[in-house]
Amino acid sequence: MNAVWSLSGMHLGILLLSGLGFFALAFATERHGRHLLGRPPAPNWQRTARVLGWLLLVVALVLGIAELGSGVGITLWLGWLSVAALALVFAFPKWPWQPKPREHAGRGRAKLEPTEADVVAEPRIRRWIAAGLLVATVAVFSAGLAGEEVQLLKRTDAIQGEVGPWQFTFAEAHRDVPEVMEMDVPMKEFRLRFCEACDDDIQRVYLKVNKPRSERATGMAFMGQRWERRVEIPLPSTTRADSELWLTVVGKDGSVHQTMMRMDRASPATVAWFDEQRSRHARH
Repeated sequence: MNAVWSLSGMHLGILLLSGLGFFALAFATERHGRHLLGRPPAPNWQRTARVLGWLLLVVALVLGIAELGSGVGITLWLGWLSVAALALVFAFPKWPWQPKPREHAGRGRAKLEPTEADVVAEPRIRRWIAAGLLVATVAVFSAGLAGEEVQLLKRTDAIQGEVGPWQFTFAEAHRDVPEVMEMDVPMKEFRLRFCEACDDDIQRVYLKVNKPRSERATGMAFMGQRWERRVEIPLPSTTRADSELWLTVVGKDGSVHQTMMRMDRASPATVAWFDEQRSRHARH
């Protein structure tokens, strides 16, 4: 539960930083600065706001990458950027200090004057369209994030375990069969998450099939940090249901801890695929 709240706080932080960044960039322009202040902002204030705006957007991006890795972090950042931008577009017409529209005498007299209903209906339609786009963007993006959380945190096939003093959640990234790469080497991707308090004490994590023979042969290193640790490992042709996946964790204090998981528990699809391959070769 603490991990979920931490993840939600991170989403809110990225959204808030993105919104403030866009607000500062709007203040840095003469047109929108006049809209926000009721008068043109001073040049030195514009320069400061421009630097601050880009800095806030970069901080939001760094926060997403630090928590979820480059792949998901950048996608998350772009999604919340869209939400923040739509929110500001919807909020700007309601800004209390915006300048009144100028009246140009002598223009438009020959044209047909719009009715009062047309004048009221047009801004109302635009507001409803903007509100609909904002709600749709938030809904679609939240649904995607919810699916990612279910996949990584709440899947029924995820393995909950301990290695040394640290608790972790381990699962295959996809329930599909292994992907055969060059030279007919089957590869499988796995994800790993440690508890929030544990993660700060961990330096490196490795994964391999079969028990490591030495500290130099601990397998492939997990990439990413915190909520986005992932690794893709080669699978030997001898992989069976009782094959062992060995997790090696190196702490920041230099301590090394190991634990193992059976392959039929970690990836049933992988076991079934290897059994099918062996049966096919046996028939031929």
